[in-house]
Amino acid sequence: MTSVCVVKQNTTYDLFTRTGPDLRTIVASSNWRSGPIGLWEAFDTTARIVFEDAAPECQAGKRQWSRYVEGWELWPADGAADVAEDVDWSQYDIVISIDVAVPSRIVRRFPRVLWCYYFIEGGPWGIDRQFRGSPYYGYNVFLNHRMARTLLSPHSPSWRQMKNSRRAVLDFPYYMQSAHSVRYLYQGSKPAPRSGVCLSHHSRDVLTEADRAALATFGPVRTQWSSIADIHSAEVASSYFVVHPASRPTAGVALIEAVSAGCIVLAPRDRVRGFPELLTPELDFSSMEGLLDHIRRLEDDRTFLARCQAQQERKVDEWCYSNAARNLEGMLHAFRASTASPHKQRRAEMRAKVGAQVLLAALGVARRARNALAGTRGCDQVVGRSRQDS
Repeated sequence: MTSVCVVKQNTTYDLFTRTGPDLRTIVASSNWRSGPIGLWEAFDTTARIVFEDAAPECQAGKRQWSRYVEGWELWPADGAADVAEDVDWSQYDIVISIDVAVPSRIVRRFPRVLWCYYFIEGGPWGIDRQFRGSPYYGYNVFLNHRMARTLLSPHSPSWRQMKNSRRAVLDFPYYMQSAHSVRYLYQGSKPAPRSGVCLSHHSRDVLTEADRAALATFGPVRTQWSSIADIHSAEVASSYFVVHPASRPTAGVALIEAVSAGCIVLAPRDRVRGFPELLTPELDFSSMEGLLDHIRRLEDDRTFLARCQAQQERKVDEWCYSNAARNLEGMLHAFRASTASPHKQRRAEMRAKVGAQVLLAALGVARRARNALAGTRGCDQVVGRSRQDS
């Protein structure tokens, strides 16, 4: 079975702060998000934490998110970590890094390992913006947060790119999870019958007392938690996971987790920028009245409820788990079949970096020009109105 290591630095704010003794404990130690726990279903997966490295590439992630987590306790006082230099990385077929946890000088010592990385920030749009041209730092695969909606083959561009240069971008969600991953974490305890609603994190601030009372007619309204385990408990006890129509738009990774926990997801498409395809079109809404109408229909028509849930679970299973796992295996096969030298990989990386910098600079100039033109038009309209007024 393919062996995978998921690794992060001890100072990285997201995901697990413990590495064992089991997956449930690892996830419970996480700072809010469960992350790619489907890797434990698909592969022989291990979690590792390494001490922060001063190499520039290992500081790249922190530069993006450090201002958001000032004052957080990111690392438990009794936490344990490895020195990246001391780890025998050759024991793994694939290493998946959260941000860049292992510096390039070490990566290059293990050329038979498929080195992959996510950046926490940037979401599904990062590869088109600040991470254009990736992967860098001697890594082989950039995981772009996008759902794996298609299966790769040896004729796919990314497969060919891996064989030619040992570099590729892979559609691979940050929440790489099956439709049952969260439920599997808690399968040792007998679940109680589901009822009520679990509200999304960003919905809690806009929920009015009238909204809560209306939702409470369908069962408990769960809005309180202080850890990832609490969130999971709320999800596995609820029938529905709800995004309030007045909440601010977000990337929506929580939808994947909610489906994996067994909820039917109810969210306005325009509030979920990253993954609206996971939603059931028949269940779209733009107001509390629309949301309540949908819940009434689901409660009254169990056949309709079962169909909606099956649709959402099928999409999560296919796009967030099985395709992602098979495509990662495909990248490993293409990597091992590659005859490209490390020198060719470095040259390809440099070309990609230069090309990305040129394109991003051109896009920046075009954006500034559009903004300046819009400002000029605005001034002209103001002058025109002033003349009419006079």
